[in-house]
Amino acid sequence: MRVVDQKLRKAIENEGRVARIEGLWWQFSLTERSLREPSAVSLLRISRDRDGGMELGGRSWQKDGSLSARYWSEAAKEKKEPSGVFYYWKGERPLDPNAPQVDRTGEIRVESADRAAGYFTTHADTRLRVNARTAGVYWRADPEDMNILDGRDDRQRAELIAERLRHWKSITNA
Repeated sequence: MRVVDQKLRKAIENEGRVARIEGLWWQFSLTERSLREPSAVSLLRISRDRDGGMELGGRSWQKDGSLSARYWSEAAKEKKEPSGVFYYWKGERPLDPNAPQVDRTGEIRVESADRAAGYFTTHADTRLRVNARTAGVYWRADPEDMNILDGRDDRQRAELIAERLRHWKSITNA
């Protein structure tokens, strides 16, 4: 009976850690933005695939509100203590000439149920060779935020992005 209790307790603890990192997160870049890495704000989803593997995907916007990047993970590793994820993703800069591919590695470490911290390093073989490291903070997103971004209401989408960019400016000016 004691062995069953221990296994059950461990499963509950592990589930708690897993649930903490999964979900929608707003990422706010702290490092000064540049032409090489213009992404100021991102909305990303951390989830499980059919085989239980962790995956990450999302979109980023520049400080003027224009789309900066779209991305999807190629590899992700869950970290348990503290809860977090280390990832590698491929993406693109869809509004740049020739929609260049970008690669990024990063780590997100959960600090509380609604906050995390981390970094990412962006690499790209473009006219301006990119190798830029960015520190960031992550705030748990409302599921409705993704519905707005995926929806057809351009005004609501623009308002949400503008609101998050104002939040980003307040964080970086604090």
